[in-house]
Amino acid sequence: MLTQIKILTKLELSNLYGLNVFRFSKDKKAKKKFLGLLALWVILLAMLFFYVGGLTYGLIYLESEAAVPAYLITVSSLLIFVFGMLKAGSVIFRREGYDILCALPVTNGAVVVSRLIRIYVEDLLLALAALLPGLAVYVWNIHPGAGFYLTGILGIGSIPLIPMTASVFIGTLITGISSRMRYKSLIAAGLSIVTVLGILYGSSRLSAMEGNIDPEMLKNLSASIVALLERIYPPAVWLGASIIRGDVLGCLLCTGLSLAVFAAAAAGIVLCFQKICRGLFGSVAKHNYQMGTLRASSVLSSLCRREFRRYFSSSIYVTNTVIGPIMGCVLSGALLAAGTEKLEKLLPFPIDIVSLVPFVIAGVFCMMTTTATSISMEGKNWWIVKSLPLSAKNILDAKILMNLLLILPFYLLSELLLIFALKPGAEELLWLLLIPAVLILFSCVYGITINLRFPVLVWESEVRIVKQSASSMLGGMGGFLLAILCTVAVGTVPGAYAGYLKAGIFAGILAVTAVLYRKNNRFDICGKI
Repeated sequence: MLTQIKILTKLELSNLYGLNVFRFSKDKKAKKKFLGLLALWVILLAMLFFYVGGLTYGLIYLESEAAVPAYLITVSSLLIFVFGMLKAGSVIFRREGYDILCALPVTNGAVVVSRLIRIYVEDLLLALAALLPGLAVYVWNIHPGAGFYLTGILGIGSIPLIPMTASVFIGTLITGISSRMRYKSLIAAGLSIVTVLGILYGSSRLSAMEGNIDPEMLKNLSASIVALLERIYPPAVWLGASIIRGDVLGCLLCTGLSLAVFAAAAAGIVLCFQKICRGLFGSVAKHNYQMGTLRASSVLSSLCRREFRRYFSSSIYVTNTVIGPIMGCVLSGALLAAGTEKLEKLLPFPIDIVSLVPFVIAGVFCMMTTTATSISMEGKNWWIVKSLPLSAKNILDAKILMNLLLILPFYLLSELLLIFALKPGAEELLWLLLIPAVLILFSCVYGITINLRFPVLVWESEVRIVKQSASSMLGGMGGFLLAILCTVAVGTVPGAYAGYLKAGIFAGILAVTAVLYRKNNRFDICGKI
């Protein structure tokens, strides 16, 4: 079994983050896309380094250096859990290659362990990205002894194990439950969304508890931070304390606990792996087909229904793209429940909330549009679409329309809640309706534009497209970043000129959207993709 694990693990890691494409591909465009994605990752990592390093320095400046290791471990663990929970089920129970593995003399344990090792390597890299800048700042300012380095090296490899196990457990549970139901992808997506909303609710409750820290507790800030971290993630405090003291035995105990939890979860997945895969990939034919009335639909209507079927067939696709609209409705409802007066008191400086809310809500709605990855999600079936007697406009219009129809009910509900919450005048109501609408339209068209330039049609897992591709990051966040820039612009101008600026922003975004739309329709999808 060890030989099987070694071979399968090597296959799993061989093309991690598309490295094999860069190493062996003779396609210069593919290499340029890889380098562009690498540059984007470098920028994101630099932002993470700056953020973690700055917060670490702030803790040291406040003489709370004793809480730094536990804080860094908690941050990295939360990142691993949140990002891993949405992709764990898709990676472990992915369909690509399943038929080949079934025909090979390999055990379920070897397959599961190799895929868990892949997840562990990805999570370890994420943990190092969050830990190393903070630890560097800590070492530079505190100059700890040799015990710190020894226990740090021993314990750093175990940091991803518990959050990874928790994310894998939830992902497996969601996948296992959905595999026994008819609409597997929809059930899995619904369970994932409920879990994410539960985590967000728990985080808000935890923030409320944090707000109850009184001035007496602030006198011993380090103890207060450690007490808060114990509520969030006690193993981080245990391991952090061992690293601070240079306690090798305590560090080994924490590592042993993490390994035991991970091994138990792996054993459970091995036992249910075959059963879940049969439920996911099997199909049942009832043989009760009856000829009914044939109906003809327009090209756009047929293609749009096809887009919806493809969309709802992937749980990770649904989960990652519908969270934004749901959060938009949640924020609108929260604003209605709390009231604008309470929000104005919490802000450090006076701002016109009614003027800025349309841009803020639009930014939330524009996070991760479906169009940013809709072409890449076609995968090996893209040749079918290209072979049809259809123009680029027909194909791309269906993808944009599908995204707009998906967002429409959330948009209408959010607008209704905001109208009751803000009670805007005629002019404010006009911008409350138009600004989010034009930004959503722009984000859908912009997502198609980016995906046309950075398509990835050869992939082994939908996670690669939805979470790790250049299109998902550049195209999915375009409308969100534009909304942030517009919010800052409107928030800094005098109130007398805000209406003129909004009119200019609306006209400018609409013009840019029209230009991108026309360019997309002239794109040679048969020759360049």
